Amino acid sequence: MWGTRALWLFGIANILSPVISGLSVIEAVTTVLGVDPAGAPVRLNGQSFQQDAITTFRGWQYAAFYNATGTFARHNIVISRRQLPKGAWEHARFTDYTQTTMDGHNTISIGISPGDGRIHLSYDQHNVPLNYRVSQAGIATNPLSYTWSAALFGTTLHALPGASSGPWTPLTYPRFERVSGGRLMMEFRIGKSGSGDSYLYLYQPSSGTWSLTGKYLQGADNNAYINGLDFAPSQSRLHVTWTWRETEDVVTNHDLMYAYSDDLGKTWENTAGESIATAGSNPITPSSSGVTVYEIPQNSGILNQEGQTVDRRGRVHVLNRESRDGGFKWYHYWRDTNGVWTRNALSLSGVSTPTAVGLRGKLATLSNGDLIALLPNNDPGAAEIQLWGATLGGNFEDWRFLWKHSGVVTEPLWDRYRIREQDDGVLSVFCRGSGAYLARRVMVVDFMLGE
Repeated sequence: MWGTRALWLFGIANILSPVISGLSVIEAVTTVLGVDPAGAPVRLNGQSFQQDAITTFRGWQYAAFYNATGTFARHNIVISRRQLPKGAWEHARFTDYTQTTMDGHNTISIGISPGDGRIHLSYDQHNVPLNYRVSQAGIATNPLSYTWSAALFGTTLHALPGASSGPWTPLTYPRFERVSGGRLMMEFRIGKSGSGDSYLYLYQPSSGTWSLTGKYLQGADNNAYINGLDFAPSQSRLHVTWTWRETEDVVTNHDLMYAYSDDLGKTWENTAGESIATAGSNPITPSSSGVTVYEIPQNSGILNQEGQTVDRRGRVHVLNRESRDGGFKWYHYWRDTNGVWTRNALSLSGVSTPTAVGLRGKLATLSNGDLIALLPNNDPGAAEIQLWGATLGGNFEDWRFLWKHSGVVTEPLWDRYRIREQDDGVLSVFCRGSGAYLARRVMVVDFMLGE
């Protein structure tokens, strides 16, 4: 179970349609990380709101997941690493913490602080106190100097070091994002579905401590569900998009919202560049001016926490779904470098129709600005994702089929930093496999991109 097992899956991309110039997938290579826990259909691995489940730093890739122990509802946290491009996975299993809650919200997120080479983990939270642990300094900056094991990490903490005042509960959806100066941001919700607020914290590698930036999104008897938090180094700008939800019922999701910050979340502007909020003292609320990009009524099918990505030039892309004109479709919303938004329904032949609460997809941006959509099949009993591509030169309207990958029932999670920093022509995707318990694996699929 713990040896690396490679499944080599070869194929010819674009059998169903012509290759977009400069954008293709030429093969896919799968490596297995471990055994997915019992308890399907609950997914503890491979949820759209994990930021991140897989990440790359200085030529090494890291993935975090829950591994089965052989006993129902008793799972170990595992963090694995490999040297790119083709190193074998090494696994560190934490036996001092047993995950027992069968709740798909209780996922794992990884962050790396470049300034001190620490790896940060947050896990097993749905409206409960924070669970967090951090590694020794230097293990990500000098990985060959350390034998990979759980002993490199500290114990589970329920407060961020240096920011003991919190709040730390009831906490859900931890996210990490690398920002300027070798620092790391952490974002999470305090509250519950339909009634919660979102907070930002900043990690300083020079001191190894966190500080509270503040509450930056505040509900009004509702809550924001963010699609992602992305820092664009070329602009030193932090981008966030979200929907509001009025109750715990998904049908009360509504609207697509957007804001950005040029000072790491302290102050916020709307899409027109107007100052609208200050974290802590005056957070963004449903009444904040100019944050609504598109009005999408309740009962219109928009899901929470689908997909967001930002390219190297600061273009913002969002994937979601809407039920308009009597049927569901995937939708691509994007903001260009001049701040102009566009909204396009994706009419893709051979792609399953998204459903009200079906598996969520992602958008991956490449170094040249082109876009790949990772779309899970929403049909009952289906086990596949499809990759479709669109080009910057085609104004993201020239969508073409690239690849179909079978044997996965997952919300695909791509390695943003392998594309941003490694840029070696490989799109790594963290997936949960199909099949029954013990046969169902946690895996990484490397899609080899052509030119």
